[in-house]
Amino acid sequence: MAHLHTPLVAFFDIDGTLIDSDPESYAKAQAPGATVEEQERVFLPTPAVREAVKEFVDAGNFAFLCSGRPPSGLALLMERVPFSGYVALAGALGEMEEKELFCHSVDAALMARVIEIFNECSVAALLEGTRGSMVFMPAGEHPAIDLSVPVTRSVEKTLAAIEDLSLVKAFWMAEENGRLAPRRAELAERFRISDLGVGGFELTVPEISKASGMADVLAALGTHGTVYGFGDSENDVTMLEAADVAVVMDNGVASVKELADVIAPPVFADGVATMLHRILAGEL
Repeated sequence: MAHLHTPLVAFFDIDGTLIDSDPESYAKAQAPGATVEEQERVFLPTPAVREAVKEFVDAGNFAFLCSGRPPSGLALLMERVPFSGYVALAGALGEMEEKELFCHSVDAALMARVIEIFNECSVAALLEGTRGSMVFMPAGEHPAIDLSVPVTRSVEKTLAAIEDLSLVKAFWMAEENGRLAPRRAELAERFRISDLGVGGFELTVPEISKASGMADVLAALGTHGTVYGFGDSENDVTMLEAADVAVVMDNGVASVKELADVIAPPVFADGVATMLHRILAGEL
């Protein structure tokens, strides 16, 4: 069926926006032996949200995931929901219609300094790259990061992974955030640190962001209509600022809600579905 209108484009954060999840449930879903139910709760939206995305795309529009997750964390979602593509790793990697659009890297010296600071401050971190992920677990007591990725206490092995995995970002638990206080100013000078609002923090470089990934996607699309961004936390700020219409979930971080053009019902009330229905009705 032909669609005569200029296609709308929507970019969606996942955790706290499409899916009501948290670091603990996310870790359990990736751990060996996780049940199908655990995996689907973390990696899939509710049936109402899935159907709303399908209706949006079936109407001739484009829907993209725009997430800090690596591609492996998007696989089930891409398989079960008709998304047009994704921006992964907070802007480092992008795909549309199963074809890679872009793949960006971070200067190795910058990532090496991050690892040195994590070691110095004894902060365990999930380090993610375009070729894989790992957990660096320095000496000391740490909350469990139970993911199905390699874990090492070796600084040497972690530094080697910068090139091997093409590391681009880091995540650590909120319980350990205070340990970074001695180096917070140094990190803030060169990196963006985002409160994810679900018990963890994310570190990225300003040059690579959800907004830069959106720009790459929109350039590939060509002519398009209104661009919508759906998010809830600080790592969604660049996406929301780049969108024509910023949709922030009611469960979102207070500072992020200030950026909203419209506040959606919370994620646990299928807020994305509500807003997509309003968009298709011409209300937004």
